[in-house]
This record gives sequence, structure tokens and C-alpha cells, in this order.
Amino acid sequence: MYNYRKNFPSSSSFLLLFVFVSLLSSITSSTTTTNNLAIDSNQQYDFLSRHMTTRTPYWVLKPADQQPSSSDDFSSSDSSSSNDPIESKLKSKKIYLRDTTTTVESSNSDNSSGQEPSTCNLVHINFLARHGSRLPVPSALEELTAFTESLRPYVDQVSNEYKWIFNYTVPYAKKAAGNLILQGQYEHYNISKRLRSRYPSYFKPYSPQLYGIRSTAISRVGMSASAFSYGLFQGFGQLGMQNFEPVFIETSNLDQDRLLRFFDVCPRYQKMILDGQINKDEETKWNNQYFPLISQSVSKRLGLENIWDPTVKGMGNIFSACSYELSIENKTDGWCSLLDKDEILNWEYSVDLSTYWIKSYGNQVNYKISSILLQDMISTFDQFTNKTTSPPHGTTALRFGHAETIIPFLSLLGLYKDNFTLTANLTKQQIETRKFRTSIISPYASNVGFFLFDCGDDGFKIRVEHNELPVLIPGCDDVLCNYTQFKNSFPEVVDFNWDSYCSIKQPSPSENIDKKSKVFLSVFIPVAFIVGTMIGVVLILFAQKRLISKRRMLKKSNVIDVNSPLLLSSTNDASITVCTE
Repeated sequence: MYNYRKNFPSSSSFLLLFVFVSLLSSITSSTTTTNNLAIDSNQQYDFLSRHMTTRTPYWVLKPADQQPSSSDDFSSSDSSSSNDPIESKLKSKKIYLRDTTTTVESSNSDNSSGQEPSTCNLVHINFLARHGSRLPVPSALEELTAFTESLRPYVDQVSNEYKWIFNYTVPYAKKAAGNLILQGQYEHYNISKRLRSRYPSYFKPYSPQLYGIRSTAISRVGMSASAFSYGLFQGFGQLGMQNFEPVFIETSNLDQDRLLRFFDVCPRYQKMILDGQINKDEETKWNNQYFPLISQSVSKRLGLENIWDPTVKGMGNIFSACSYELSIENKTDGWCSLLDKDEILNWEYSVDLSTYWIKSYGNQVNYKISSILLQDMISTFDQFTNKTTSPPHGTTALRFGHAETIIPFLSLLGLYKDNFTLTANLTKQQIETRKFRTSIISPYASNVGFFLFDCGDDGFKIRVEHNELPVLIPGCDDVLCNYTQFKNSFPEVVDFNWDSYCSIKQPSPSENIDKKSKVFLSVFIPVAFIVGTMIGVVLILFAQKRLISKRRMLKKSNVIDVNSPLLLSSTNDASITVCTE
């Protein structure tokens, strides 16, 4: 028999033993370092950057198996002189360009790419986008500051690897809260550069009559519109050495912007939120179920098990801090290191539940109020297809808004809709395979583009793109959809009336009179009944008292009043004495 142990080379044995011990040591060390599977900063950046909900950087939206192919160096000659560390970091960081590989959500035709035939001529682009990457808003800064302060009493108990928390100060200046950052500017700049490179012959020299550019009256949105316009017309203007092209950007007052801030100016929608008809109940159920478990895990990683547990709000602050560090600084070894993958996914679904019920399919009014925007677009398309009047937005319409603009609008189009309602008690499979993901639907700089083509004898066709990728609109047979078929998919949008849908009905004068009369009668009749009853009771009691009193008097005087109804008749001829005193 072959003696394996005896004949196995001793040097190989030692080598294998060394490798085994090394691996075991590595695994043990890794377990200690990551502390219960917390996010590893080197390995999990790609995972994190795809699950930051509305704070997802735009450039990472590419096939998961592909790496960024190119980058822009943001280094600036004056970056070293800046007193703001975040500003310096943003100016020196590299931002990867988004992969532009064409993919489609789903399609029923062979023309799955949506590529137009050579016989089709692009006649109109209608483009809607969210602002680019930004700094946290003031409320987020205040909450994060308060949360870090709440940890200070535990400075001696916290694990050494997390002692950095007590040296942490919120690095984002309050005076710049909510502002567009350089990364956000480049997001829109690069989108417009890619758009022009796809259709170089379509874009004519700028004039306000040819290009309708509109933004909400929020600085980060207006700056996004400016960055987009700069990229679109870079080198095609006549101003300065760089041939800069200044453009006109139209805005409306925040309380009057129906097209881009419909969520803010629709009284019906706002009232339903105030009344609790539109609410975050499903998100609350989910948070109450899972966040305490996450809280315990975070406490254990910090070394504060059974000493300190963050509340649901506190956990929200940790998730927010993680998302801002990643989206602004590409940093994963700070607040994100307190979380593991499952916890990130739980948080992502929590945000998706909130978004679903407040801004999307959870309530019809959430997205139906965006009908005014699609209606405006269809009206413009009609003017091209009918060739009757000059379109109000010229050849190209460019509009810039918010996540609250994009999400309801995509829902109105019927995109990313599951065949089940998102709730806190879905199965694991339903949650993992859901289409509705805020990280995909509305990252920073998310956009929806409508491309209208004149295809001659084949009529007009339209292609819709979400984040530069063609999508199939429900009701269309193809990504490159017959325009009439597209329009017929939205009959309620065509007939939508903002005033009647969004107004809170006020009663007419006659209705007011009727209402007042009903109120009066509803009060008067019961009161009259009660008062009448009380008066009747009093009169009866008074009459009874008087009757008793008279009986007593008659009994004492033995005299009968002939006028009294109590006169007693006798069948005998008795004498009657009348008192005349």
C-alpha cells in the first residue's frame, strides 16, 4: 500500500501548512477588522454607490460587470489655496464618466435598441432632468450635528477603531447647504456633451426662440441648467476666447410653478398629506420591524452593546451621513463602516417605501398631478406632427427640477411599476426582485428625454430615454413608438384639467346658504324641543301645585267656589252656601 504520509515531501507539507495558517490568520483578522461584516471600504464602494437612493451618483449607472472607461480630472490650479477642505477635495477628485451602453427595460420587437432608421429625421427633443449632486440641506446638517453630540458621553466605551467619531465635525458649511457641487456641475455638463455628440446635425446655433430652457427657482437647479447649457453650446458661441454662449433660463415663483413644482402647488395633494391620507405608514412599519435590529448591531460594533442604542431617527442619521460621504467625497471608511450590506439594503427599501407612498404608485394623486407637465409636452409634440403652428418651446425644450419632479413623472409614464404593491410585509423574493428602486429611478442628475422623429411615410415616431437609456413605454409596441400609439396611451393626460383636479372644492353662495340653514335647523330644533319640554314640565308642576293648594283651602273653609271646575254635583236638593266675603 502506498504510504501517503511517509512519501509526501516535507517541504510541500510545510508550505501547505504555512498557507493554511496564513489564510486562517487573514480570515480572523478580517473578521476582527470588519466587526460583524461591516462594510469594507476597499471592496464595497461599487455596492454602496448603487444603493444610495436619491443620493446615488449619476455616473455609476452602468452595467454592474463593467468598469468606468474614462475619467475627467477635476484638479484646479487654485485648489490648494482653498480654505474649505471639502471644496479642495471636490476639485481634486476624479469623477468617472457614465457608461453609455444602450440597454432597454423591455421590448416586444426586434428593434430593441430603439435606434431610428436612416429614413427618420429628429425634429424635436423634450428633456427633463433633476439637479446634480449637492451638499446636504440645512435640516440634514442640524440633525447630523445633534446626533454626533449625543454620542459624546460614551467616549470611553467606544471601540478604538471608531474613536474618530469624537473628532468628527460636520464638514459641510451651513452657508452652502443644499448647493450644487462641482461633481453635480460635471454630471450635467457631460450629459449635454454626450447628447450633442449623438445628434451633431440636429443642434442649431443658440437663440431663445429655438431653445426653451426652464428651471425651478432653486439655485442648485438653475446651476444644473447652466452647466448643461454650457456643455451643449461649448465652443459654438461668440463670447470670449472660449466662444462661450450665454443662454436665457426661465423660472417661475416657487408658489406658482405648476410645470416643475406641481408637488408643491397642488392644494389637493398638500391637503391629503396634512390630513394623513397620504402617509409613510408602510415605511414606519418596516423601520419599527428592522431598525431596532440594525441599532443593536451598530451598538455592538461601536462597543456599546447594552449601553446605547440609536433610535430609528438616529439610524436614519447614520444612513444619511454614509450616503453624503459617499456621494460627495467618495468616502466609505467613515459612517458607512458602521453598516453591513443587509443593513444598507434594508435602509434602501425603507426609503423606497416612503417614496412609493408619498411620490409614486402608492396613491394615484402622487403622480397624476404631473399630468400637467406631460400634457404640455404632448401639446408641443402635436404642433410638430400637425405642422400647423410654431411650437412654444422652439426646436428643443430643456427643463430642470427635482427628485419630486422626476419620480411622479416616471410613474405617470408607467415605468418601474411592479405587479404588486410595495408594503412592509412583502416576501424577501419580492423585495429583492422589485423594479421600483429609487437609486435607479432618481439618482442625482436623473433625466427623461423624449425624441420625436419624422419618419416620412411611416409617420412620426417617438423614443423615450431614462438616464440616457431607451425604455419601453407601456402601451407602445416598440421602443421607437408610433406617436399616435404613444399619445393614445395617455387619454387622461390629454384631458387633464389642473384647476378642477387640484383645487379643494369651495361651496357656491347658494350652497353656503343651504349649509347655514342646515346648521341653524340642526341646532334650533333640538334646543327648541328641550326648552319646550322644560316649559311644559314647569307648567304642569305649577298647575299641580295650585290644584293642591286650592283643595287645602276648600277643605279648611268648607266652601265651594261656583266658578271652580271642581264643583261637585249632587243628585239630592242640597242647599249651597256661597261665600261672598
